[in-house]
Amino acid sequence: MSLMLSETLSTPAIVQRMLEDDSAIHALTRQWAQTLPELMITVARGSSDHAAAYFSYALMSQVGIPSVSIPLSLVSLQQPPLRLKNSWVAAFSQSGKSPDLIDSVHYLHQRGAHSVALVNTAGSPLAAMSEHEILLPAGLEQSVAATKSYVAMLMAGALAVASLADALAIDTGLSEALQHLPGHLHNAAAEDWSPLLGMLTNADKMIVIGRGAALPIAQEAALKLKETSGIQAEAFSSAEVRHGPMEIIEEGYPVLVFAPSGPEQPGTLAFAAEMRARGARVLVVAPRGTVCEGLLPSVPTAHALLEPFTMIQGFYLSAAQLAEARGRNPDQPRYLKKVTQTR
Repeated sequence: MSLMLSETLSTPAIVQRMLEDDSAIHALTRQWAQTLPELMITVARGSSDHAAAYFSYALMSQVGIPSVSIPLSLVSLQQPPLRLKNSWVAAFSQSGKSPDLIDSVHYLHQRGAHSVALVNTAGSPLAAMSEHEILLPAGLEQSVAATKSYVAMLMAGALAVASLADALAIDTGLSEALQHLPGHLHNAAAEDWSPLLGMLTNADKMIVIGRGAALPIAQEAALKLKETSGIQAEAFSSAEVRHGPMEIIEEGYPVLVFAPSGPEQPGTLAFAAEMRARGARVLVVAPRGTVCEGLLPSVPTAHALLEPFTMIQGFYLSAAQLAEARGRNPDQPRYLKKVTQTR
C-alpha cells in the first residue's frame, strides 16, 4: 500500500481528533466575534491554497465576511501601500517554511492586519511570525502528495466558520453536521470509483470541473492528477469553462465533474450532459442517489458545504490507485519534494 493511500485512510481519525480538541479554533473565533473582521486575506500555495479557497467560500457564504486570496509576489516582493485596518490574514501551509508566506505575513502585519497560521508542523517559522497558530494534528506526512494535511486544513476552515457562526447566533447547522463527518469519511472508502481508473489509465490530458465549494476540490484533484499521474489536468468552474476552455473538449476527451448539492448543481450537471452529448467521456462525482449518467457516488453529508470532504476523500483513494496503474509512484513524483520554498 502506498503512503498516499494509507495517509488518506487516516483522515477520518484526524478529523475526529479535531472535533474533540477545537479549543484553539474557538479561542480565535471568539476574538473574531468581538471585533468582526471587515476583510479576510488568505495566503498559501499549492494544495494549501485550495484549502484556503474553500475556507474563503465557506466564510463568505455562511457568515458574510469578504475573503480574498492575495498574490504572494504582490506583498512579498512589491509591498504595495495596502490599508488593512480591521483585517486578518490567514496563512495556510503544511510545513510553515516557505519564505514568501513568511514575508507576506510579516508585511501584512506592518500594514495593519492581524494574523493566524494554520500549519501541520510544530515550531514553524510561519507560526512564529503570526499572532495565532492553529496546529493541525495530521502528523508527519511522508508522501509528497498532500492528502491528510489538506483534509485537516479543510476541517480547520469549516470548524472556524461554524464556530464563528455560532458565536454570532447565525443558524447554519454546520456545527452539528460536522459531528458526523468522520463517519462519512470512513464510509467513502467503500464507494466504487473503478470507472475513473478506466477513463484515465491511458489519458494524457483532461479537464476537471467544479463550482462554488466544489471548485477548490476540482483544483486540488487537477493538481494531484498532474503530481501523481503526470496527466495534464486543468480545473475550471462549470460557468467559467464556457468562456473559452470548453472549445478543447471533443469526442473522447476525459472530463471529471464535481457536483455537490446546492444551487450550483443543476448547472453543473447540465454542463456534464452537454459535454457527454458532444462525445466527451464524462464522469460525475455527486452524492449517492443523484440522477445522472456516469455517476461516481460520494457519501452524502449532513450539510451541503461538507460534501466536498467526502468527494476529495474518494478521489484521493482512486488517485493513489491510478498512479500505480500508470506505473508511477504516487509518494515520490519525479521532480517534486515535500517542502517547497519559494520567494
